[in-house]
Amino acid sequence: MTSRTLSKEKIISAAVELINEQESLTFTNLSRKLGIRSQAIYNYYPDAMALKIGIATNFYDTLIQRLQADLLGLSGKQAIKAFANISVQYAMGQYLVAQQIFSIPSGKIHDKDLDVSVDRVRVMLRQLLYPMVPDEKKRFVISRMLRNLIVGEIIHIGNGRFVNKAISARDSFDQMLEITLADI
Repeated sequence: MTSRTLSKEKIISAAVELINEQESLTFTNLSRKLGIRSQAIYNYYPDAMALKIGIATNFYDTLIQRLQADLLGLSGKQAIKAFANISVQYAMGQYLVAQQIFSIPSGKIHDKDLDVSVDRVRVMLRQLLYPMVPDEKKRFVISRMLRNLIVGEIIHIGNGRFVNKAISARDSFDQMLEITLADI
């Protein structure tokens, strides 16, 4: 691959492949996968953390596109439940990538593109809650509770911790959403 055909999108795609193959996300491994010299990657990403941030930004941007398409025409509790289930299903479909994203240290990385992407997801959830929860503080708390529920579900299912035969992970998640949304 020549430098003329290399792009951030191709680098991210190859990096995601490495993650899914459970290979270390290094520029050496990435350059080998792309068939280039590792120095070429530095023209796009200064280090592995910047690459992880690019992967995370792509992850959230794609999630937003999917949510926008799948939530079209939905409102109220139905939309919030769909938001939560779509978010979990999307992350579980690329759990190893989600793990990498969860490993990015919060509060220490300030990347404008990543901040915008993450905020778009948060804003979408708050907008879904707004008609049912006009109080801003309560809406913030419920939004945070739902995000915790979603991330917890992703982590526990991904790590194989929700395997009780008495109730499926999906059914218990739906029940937790019902409980969470019961008072609004």
